[in-house]
Amino acid sequence: MYLAYFDESGDSGIINSPTNWFVLSCLLVHDSKWMTTLDQLITMRRSMRAQHGMSSTRELKSSDIRRGRGLLKPLHWSLPRRMEFYGNIMKYQQKTMTDTISFAVAINKQPAAAKGQEPRRVAWTFALQRVHNFCSKNGDERAMIFPDQGHSNFIRKLLRAQRRFEQVPARFGGKPLPVPTDRIVEDPNERGSHDSYFVQLADFNAYAAHRSAHIDPQPGVSPDLWDLLGDRRLLPVNSLAGGPPGIKVYPNR
Repeated sequence: MYLAYFDESGDSGIINSPTNWFVLSCLLVHDSKWMTTLDQLITMRRSMRAQHGMSSTRELKSSDIRRGRGLLKPLHWSLPRRMEFYGNIMKYQQKTMTDTISFAVAINKQPAAAKGQEPRRVAWTFALQRVHNFCSKNGDERAMIFPDQGHSNFIRKLLRAQRRFEQVPARFGGKPLPVPTDRIVEDPNERGSHDSYFVQLADFNAYAAHRSAHIDPQPGVSPDLWDLLGDRRLLPVNSLAGGPPGIKVYPNR
């Protein structure tokens, strides 16, 4: 059984939105490796507490690293120093958290809307399909979904529909193919990011993908944060359509 933790970067709105992209990231860990991975996260946070005085019980957010707020406010670090800190989190995943795998879905909102696709719905559709595919290609595996708090009703309805009625376009034309998302069991189990190191890590990854050189870089934000994940990225997520490593982009560019 795989546990799939999700968080978002950007908003899914079209009108008066400050962002052009909506990005959803997924962190996958097998239940047999969950405790080991949790211990690695605890070790990372305890190291932050020992070196920088950061509480290991308060939430650490990607937006706080970018703006120097929250746990980083008392440190008065420059933006380059905060980006170095962010990069170290990504490197820690790549080098130490070897039982995790991550991917992201990035939706260019205006072009998606022009195609009649609501950004949040199409992002979650792609993400759930890829969790299903990952499980089906890794033996007789299943997954449970753990999104950030506040999205469970929407995701539950979408997931229940995909289990029964999901169809995907045929790659070379013809009728859509029935591909039920039946490798995902139970309804979503939402987690408050303040209570879950795993969801917080998905938040770091979502922002790293969003502001990467591949999607929507921002001045002052290191554009290679996502690439620092290296082989912790799930490359097959866009094996047919192509695109950035470990990121499904819609519409294709």
